[in-house]
Amino acid sequence: MIKRLVKNAFASKKNRVVSSYYNIVNSLSSLTPETYPEVPEGKNIVAVAPHCDDEALGCGGILYKHVQKNCNVTAVFMTDGSQCETDLSKEEIVQLRKEEAHKSAKILGVHRCVFLDFPDRELRHNPESVEKVESIFKELNPDTVYVPFYLDNHPDHKATASICIEALKRKPVKNAFFYEVWTAMIPNRIVNIDDCIDKKMEAISVYKSQKGIEKLGEQIKALNKFRSIGGNEGFEYAEALYKIADDELKKWNF
Repeated sequence: MIKRLVKNAFASKKNRVVSSYYNIVNSLSSLTPETYPEVPEGKNIVAVAPHCDDEALGCGGILYKHVQKNCNVTAVFMTDGSQCETDLSKEEIVQLRKEEAHKSAKILGVHRCVFLDFPDRELRHNPESVEKVESIFKELNPDTVYVPFYLDNHPDHKATASICIEALKRKPVKNAFFYEVWTAMIPNRIVNIDDCIDKKMEAISVYKSQKGIEKLGEQIKALNKFRSIGGNEGFEYAEALYKIADDELKKWNF
């Protein structure tokens, strides 16, 4: 009886979260996304990734383009990667994942990597996680922040999004965007990454500790190719974003 009540409560909460997204999308005057030939404005950029590799998979092209415009880019990794399928010890795989993140950052030109080391697959929206992200936003004072889509089909991705949304309520920034990895969004922005798709693929490929990274990279490349259909600008690859309006932040409660 108690288990059923708890399950129903979580299902109801999930349905409210999903409904809030589609209510916001339905309120848009047009579902045709705005095309950014270049990256969104901003000089101090933070990308928050649930795991080491999500930053490259989800918005690696955008981060590289920011660097090319002399922006300061920081990648923040929420979890330690300890649940990666491997024969290595927990300590060894955690260290290896960080080394790969630094290599990928070097390829993309990311200036700084921050590792919060929450346990992989156990990330939770709680006072500790929100305060840590809020403190990073206060320290770095970004004007543009990228976070995973909050309906992305992985528990750590959902948790990262909800943590970041709460932190953004406390420490607002000029521009905040969702990016996609596991679940396609209905975007309101797309960014042309024709000139850096190869660089993005190179940055993804260094994550060799991630099982099937080559296949995953090709699948993401296919998603980026599909995303170009929204631009009608004659380019081949794009990354999709959802720009979060200030008044929308108040509508998301987790």
